[in-house]
Amino acid sequence: MKKSLLFFSLLILLIGCNDAMVKKPEKLIDKEEMVNIIYDVSILEAMRARNPSPAEHGITRDYIYKKYHVDSLQFAQNNEYYASDIQEYKKIYDKVNARVEKEKNTADSLAKKTTPSNKTTPAAPASDSPQVK
Repeated sequence: MKKSLLFFSLLILLIGCNDAMVKKPEKLIDKEEMVNIIYDVSILEAMRARNPSPAEHGITRDYIYKKYHVDSLQFAQNNEYYASDIQEYKKIYDKVNARVEKEKNTADSLAKKTTPSNKTTPAAPASDSPQVK
């Protein structure tokens, strides 16, 4: 009795796991294009965190979808499909993170070039302020 119960439990578990696979979308987005879309969406979300209204500048998810000729449903289905294989999804996000880091390093190096040197020079006292001798 215990063996048959264990067998049926394992059978149900295996059948249940097989049904959990996400079907491949009809319009599959290439992995490299998914990297680009997720990167752009990530930048958009970072902009929203800093300034709640990037839409004032015409930048919305709809703009990103139009840029890549996809719609929100197609993106959601593809995102779910790629997320069902955690190793592949991690590779996609590793590429996104590498791109973000590269852009950050580029921006940091440009900021250092445009920032005046940090030499401190004594400021001349204002004529209206009292002077201590």
